[in-house]
Amino acid sequence: MQEEMRMPTVRVELSPGRSREQKDAYVEQVTKLTAELLNCRVESVDGMFIEIHGSNWARGGRYFAPPPEDSKAAE
Repeated sequence: MQEEMRMPTVRVELSPGRSREQKDAYVEQVTKLTAELLNCRVESVDGMFIEIHGSNWARGGRYFAPPPEDSKAAE
């Protein structure tokens, strides 16, 4: 009996703002493709979205957005 491979996990880091419908379509397509290419069951594919606000995301030493107003009060 062949041992089941560990499940693949697909992590997507993105800025907030995608609709549930967009995420649903993405998950459906990525799950099918992952199962096909990695030769595993669709049920074994995990997916997660990590939404990162622009105040926590920087490129070239510059943040994409200023911190939210409520976090300034805590400083």
